[in-house]
Amino acid sequence: MSTDFPALPEDDAMPRRLGSLRLRLTVGVPLLTVLVVAVFEWSLGGYAVPADGIARTAWLVLLLSAAQLLLLEALLLRPLRRLAAGCEAMESAPVPLTPEDATPAPGLAAELDRIGHAMRRARGSLWQQDQDARELRRELTQQRLLLEQAQLALEANQRELASLARTDALTGIANPRAFDEALRREFKRAQRQRGLLALAVLDLDEFKQFNQQHGTAAGDAALQRVATLLNERLKRDTDVVARLGGEEFVALLPGFGMAEAQGVLELLREDLRALQLPDGQGRLTLSIGLAAASPAHPYLSAQALMQAADEALYVAKHAGRDRLSLAA
Repeated sequence: MSTDFPALPEDDAMPRRLGSLRLRLTVGVPLLTVLVVAVFEWSLGGYAVPADGIARTAWLVLLLSAAQLLLLEALLLRPLRRLAAGCEAMESAPVPLTPEDATPAPGLAAELDRIGHAMRRARGSLWQQDQDARELRRELTQQRLLLEQAQLALEANQRELASLARTDALTGIANPRAFDEALRREFKRAQRQRGLLALAVLDLDEFKQFNQQHGTAAGDAALQRVATLLNERLKRDTDVVARLGGEEFVALLPGFGMAEAQGVLELLREDLRALQLPDGQGRLTLSIGLAAASPAHPYLSAQALMQAADEALYVAKHAGRDRLSLAA
């Protein structure tokens, strides 16, 4: 024998469940309120409740129960009824059976088209922005490489300018500025270490007549040959050879006294006399003034040593040229 109960129609199931829930809340809330109030009264004075306080307690329970039921009605039961009504409406709505029935309304279709068009335009804009960003990164990379190359070129130019600032443009040996720095440095070192320092001033004899006879280009070539000979003969790491200007040169010989420097310079003068100039343009001779600082013969300053060498050169020039003269 079957004990199955007949099922309620789907349309009545949700209202019946809500009615049952309301009934249970109506019964349960007052009972729970009575229990809470009794516990509260017991905590205050025990179970001995005066007769005149029963009415007050009853009214309190009634008011609390009514307030709770109203809150539950507003916060729980009404939203549940609206939800149930929405579900019933969805269940009772006709279901489209054919694709034609699923076609959106004309207004909705136009709106969907506009949304799709806007999305396509947004995708195109994002793609273009990505391409622009890639191009910008490539340009920045190229600019960074160009900047690095420019910086390297600038450093090379600065080194070249620094070299030019210390080098004679025609002969490639040191210029007066570089020589002055070397003279001050070596003079202080000789004073500090009580060492030797020789200084020679060299001047080509009658070089103006040579230029007038053979031309400026030949004179420049002769100066270059003289500078090369000086570098070849005075080639110690400490030796400094410079062109002071025109046909005048200077040699700084650290560690050499008067005798050692005189021997080296006499050989240099002989080598220059034997030097063959291009196209048979004759020969050149040197007049040299030599001064040397030593502990036995000190000088007060580097300028004083240079002046002594200049005075010795003046003596050599007026004594007939092509000779070496020693400072007093």
